[in-house]
Amino acid sequence: MPDPNRPPAPDDRVATAPGPRAVVVPVVAERVEVGSESTPAGTVRVRIEVEEGRERVDLADVREEYQPSVHAIGRPVDARRDAYLDGDDVVIPVYEERVVVERRLFLKEEIRLRRARHVFHHEQDVPVRRERAVFERLHADGSWREVPLSPGAPVAEHSEAHSSAVAPE
Repeated sequence: MPDPNRPPAPDDRVATAPGPRAVVVPVVAERVEVGSESTPAGTVRVRIEVEEGRERVDLADVREEYQPSVHAIGRPVDARRDAYLDGDDVVIPVYEERVVVERRLFLKEEIRLRRARHVFHHEQDVPVRRERAVFERLHADGSWREVPLSPGAPVAEHSEAHSSAVAPE
């Protein structure tokens, strides 16, 4: 007698199968394939609007002026010197030759030009331009409508479903 716990061999099944014929059941394996397909879901366009206006700004107007003064020196020097800066003063040496028992060069005087800086503030209207991005969605009726956006929110969050909830313009 065959062992009931042992699966029958293929030859045993056909030979010992009760009934007129043996039935063969095929084994089927299923396989899943995942893919994606692009379909247009809508159209969005971006326009840049330039707003022109005027803005009041505070401008500083800096003017420099020189105030001359002459200082008598009267001492002998060995050589001539070009004009030079002494702090905020421009010093221009003036020389003369004097006849003494011998000829010597004297620094007769210096002309000092003191620089004074004056700053005057005044307000002035200047033209300014600001740009603003306007996002618009194409609707089924062929019209373009602006997509209201909060700062930092992506445009994709404002889909057709969201924009249909917005009151028509």
